[in-house]
Amino acid sequence: MNSSVFNLQAISLSLALLGILGAFVLLLMTAIVMWRYRNIRLSSFQWNLRSWRLRQLSAIATLFFLAMAASYWVIHGPPGWIYLLVAFKTGTWWFRGILSRRA
Repeated sequence: MNSSVFNLQAISLSLALLGILGAFVLLLMTAIVMWRYRNIRLSSFQWNLRSWRLRQLSAIATLFFLAMAASYWVIHGPPGWIYLLVAFKTGTWWFRGILSRRA
């Protein structure tokens, strides 16, 4: 009988549910920000506020996907690579947004 401290299948299933739910919440929050600031002029205060909120969401998404990748790597799960790629993609978008920001 194989006695283990934790059940890898249960942890993998809970991580999968957490990943799907977290990605959905991040997409929903992005849609809410885009909807709230849909009719604004370029270079206005509201435009800068929208950009600031999107940069914040991108930073949160990057940290979330990095945490998911690390969690899958702890249990040696293959979706860790996918989460790492998504984290790098959101991280580069965030970094590009920070660098291209006008003072």
